[in-house]
Amino acid sequence: MDTENWFKLKKYPHIGLPITASDYDWVKEYVYNKDKIRTHSFLPLIHKCISQRKFRPDKLINDKTKTNRRYRIKDKKDRNIYFASHIDSLIFSYYNSILVEAYEQYIENKNFNESVVAYRKIALFKDSKNNKCNIDFAKTVFEFIKQNDSNKLSVVVADVTSFFDNLDHKIIKRKWSEILNEYTLPLDHYNIFKTLTRIKYIEGEQLFNSYSRTMIVERGIPNNSKKTEFKRIEIEKAQYFKEKNAVAYCEKNDFIKKNLNLIVSKNNTVGIPQGSPISATLANVYMLDFDQIVFNKINAIGGFYQRYSDDLVVVCEQQYEDEIINTIRETIADKKIAGLEIQSKKTKVYRFEIISEKFIGFEIDEKTKLPNFNRTLEYLGFSFDGQKVLVKSAGFSKFYRSMIKSFKKSASLAKNSKNPDKKIFKSRLFKRFTHIGAKRKLIYRPSKIDKTKYVKSKEYNWGNYLSYIYKADNTMKDLNKLESIKKQSRKLWKNFNRLLKIYQ
Repeated sequence: MDTENWFKLKKYPHIGLPITASDYDWVKEYVYNKDKIRTHSFLPLIHKCISQRKFRPDKLINDKTKTNRRYRIKDKKDRNIYFASHIDSLIFSYYNSILVEAYEQYIENKNFNESVVAYRKIALFKDSKNNKCNIDFAKTVFEFIKQNDSNKLSVVVADVTSFFDNLDHKIIKRKWSEILNEYTLPLDHYNIFKTLTRIKYIEGEQLFNSYSRTMIVERGIPNNSKKTEFKRIEIEKAQYFKEKNAVAYCEKNDFIKKNLNLIVSKNNTVGIPQGSPISATLANVYMLDFDQIVFNKINAIGGFYQRYSDDLVVVCEQQYEDEIINTIRETIADKKIAGLEIQSKKTKVYRFEIISEKFIGFEIDEKTKLPNFNRTLEYLGFSFDGQKVLVKSAGFSKFYRSMIKSFKKSASLAKNSKNPDKKIFKSRLFKRFTHIGAKRKLIYRPSKIDKTKYVKSKEYNWGNYLSYIYKADNTMKDLNKLESIKKQSRKLWKNFNRLLKIYQ
């Protein structure tokens, strides 16, 4: 059955049972009905805090060896994510499709159209079915730098502080109405606006505890391959939800009867929940005035401007460096335009110029202007030194840590399995962490009519991290000339085989 793009089913557990493909007809009828959406009562969002920690060697500790290094935590970044209930998520998704179309029409003929790249479907070239990704956007920046290598260039990379948490509600409403070509928001859109700005949420862990750490899970029925049943079971930790196939914390009516006291209300004048299907598009809508002003300023001096969500990059001649940094900070701080902030510690300044007959890039201190030749431009997961593009080492480190974790889990499962030789199952590890599983391809399923034949499904094997590495290497080959990025990944195969010897 063909469905609209907004009908995206989610598998995370929430309040109420998940929506399935068989619910498509009634869901479509419901979300298309403006009167129903105007009066729809949205369930509270479920909040989770995801922490990202960066580890670095502790240089103050001397008693460390190559095999036993002590680490300290350098930074801890918390991301507050909010999940909507399944029907609410589909309502957000449908209205997001309306906003995306209105936004694209609005900026189609704007001169900054190609400068805003996040959360949009931008074709690789005219009439192409494939869209650009962060690899292509990063390449566009690096190409501009390379094409102007006869000039002394400055590159400013800035990050907006707590972007989604500080979006002004008045500006959201004004720009939302503007792209819809309305004086004020229609009532159905206004109900969604209220839900996103008057946030009501519940902590996932609290809701889990309120049901004595039990969840509703989906289980197959013995001797029946087509039907399933739902039952409540005890689960030790939230991290096991996926493994146990948990589908819901509780039924909607049960929640209303027992747990309304767990709802937390945020009555701020700023901020929208990060994680809802419509939040990303609203962020682009919000930045319309900022994008126009900054683009005009930079374009007038022959520079380059690109914004990927809350990450901004500007390339200009060195003589305009301070002027551009001030323009960005003053424009984004203007309460009529954005009312946001870019801190000094979230601003990196790089210079590119010819030194000793070689075009190189290096970081400088914004205040003292002192160079650091050991640090080069980093943007969207890549580094560029004026000569070649590489993937940041952090990406490989994260992939390697995931590899170690999976090997340990496989070894634990093998040890506690009924398998006599207690050996780990290698096929899944090879598929996830080596070139064997890197090929992206369409999945074929047995035909329902003739079980001896296979037919195309709508599912894909999306590959693994190496798929991304190979794509990046191919995309950047024009700049690198050699397979520089693919060469970076060779150590992963060695690491994989080393772990295989340890755990098999």
